[in-house]
This record gives sequence, C-alpha cells and structure tokens, in this order.
Amino acid sequence: MEPIETDTVFRYIAANVQRLRVRRGLTQDELAAAADVSPGLLHRLERAKTNVSVAALVAIANALGVTPAALFRPAEMPETTRGRPRKRLAGP
Repeated sequence: MEPIETDTVFRYIAANVQRLRVRRGLTQDELAAAADVSPGLLHRLERAKTNVSVAALVAIANALGVTPAALFRPAEMPETTRGRPRKRLAGP
C-alpha cells in the first residue's frame, strides 16, 4: 500500500465536508451550529487549513448525516491544469 500524505487527507476531508454541506443546502454557519463547532474552524477545515480534532470531525459527520469515515474518502477534486492553456482549433 502506498503511503498517503497528510495534506492529501486534509484535502479529501475539506472537499467532502464542503460537498456534503452544499448538497444539504447548509451554510457554513448553519453546519457549524449543528455540529457545535466554531464557524472559523469550519471555514478553515473546508480550505484544508487546519488540523481538526477527531471529536470535531465526528460532530461534523453526525451533523451531515454521514459516518466519519465518509469524510476521509478520496473526493472528487477539481481538475488542475499544468503549463499553458491549450489553443483552440478554428472550427469549420
């Protein structure tokens, strides 16, 4: 099994929390209140800028109606491009 970087896991959690929150029609403030965490913590979590406690992750997962394990799954990440943008070909 390949080792996984901590930053990668943080990005999975961030993407999953944001995706699930939006899917449920919640604002960051609403989810923070439901999970009894600070809005600032949730904001940093969704940007993968904080190391959050297991207790907070469990509370957030419960508020989202998922298991904590669901937050750790590889998430659909936005595609990043490298190099210069491709040129468009002229159409007929």
